[in-house]
Amino acid sequence: MTTETIQFISEGIPCAGTLYRPVGDGPFPAAVLSHGFGAVRGMRNIPELGTALAESGVIALAIDYRYLGDSGGTPRQQVIPHAQRQDLVNALSYLETRKDVDAARLGLWGTSFSGGQSIQVAAFDRRVKALVVQVPATDLYRQIQFEAPSEQRDLINSTIASERPRHFAGEEPATMKLADTAENPSVFGPESLDWATRNEQEHAQFHNYVTVTSLEQAVQTAPGDYIASVSPTPLLLILAEPDKTVVTKLTRQAFERAREPKQMLVVEGLHYDAYDVPETLAKVTAAARDWFVSHLR
Repeated sequence: MTTETIQFISEGIPCAGTLYRPVGDGPFPAAVLSHGFGAVRGMRNIPELGTALAESGVIALAIDYRYLGDSGGTPRQQVIPHAQRQDLVNALSYLETRKDVDAARLGLWGTSFSGGQSIQVAAFDRRVKALVVQVPATDLYRQIQFEAPSEQRDLINSTIASERPRHFAGEEPATMKLADTAENPSVFGPESLDWATRNEQEHAQFHNYVTVTSLEQAVQTAPGDYIASVSPTPLLLILAEPDKTVVTKLTRQAFERAREPKQMLVVEGLHYDAYDVPETLAKVTAAARDWFVSHLR
């Protein structure tokens, strides 16, 4: 296999990607791989999956969403759900333009926040012929409003409210850490701090903060509401138990609403174990690879 750095334009903004390509002329089936909230495409387990797919005869395109990583757009460090969904759609369109891609065999893979966004895209973009979502955030609206501790909900709501006058005045957007110690407010809290710290050290393009506006938009998302419309696209949902970052009760409820063909893989561990624990990373990578090979070849 080989890797290639590419760029495609999404709504006028350049998006960066890494293409993992099998040896040969093709045309090959292909899948778009997308990272989690505020992350970048080089973080585990995207390179591992991209390599596994390419070695199995499937092109993998890992992307940085606009405003993040090597992609363009300002202000930086924004997570805008509708923009990210459009980036996924445009990444699929880019693959369609390549002579080494079989446009009739396209897949979509997303993890964490992007797992939820991938569900919503696949529900409406019939070009997606196989879908894998890993530890997906299917319902942040209900998670924050009805499942989160009251102090967390109050912190999020007050932080969002404090940004609205700044936004109205046209000031530079305020930011919030993705993860921090318990004494300091952050999006994910101290449970994610080791993950964020390690990735800051390993990836110069990753930064441990996002705009507060990103938080406001994220907590309004409920992409699991669209999951029944993914069918007839085959869906593999990978769930970590016990996941302390997304509420698995809501994920299971979403999966129940999904129609066949569908399959759930439950791995023992926390949200980030799919990236950081070698045995878990190997298991989820193999499962996603096998799903795409089975349904795209």
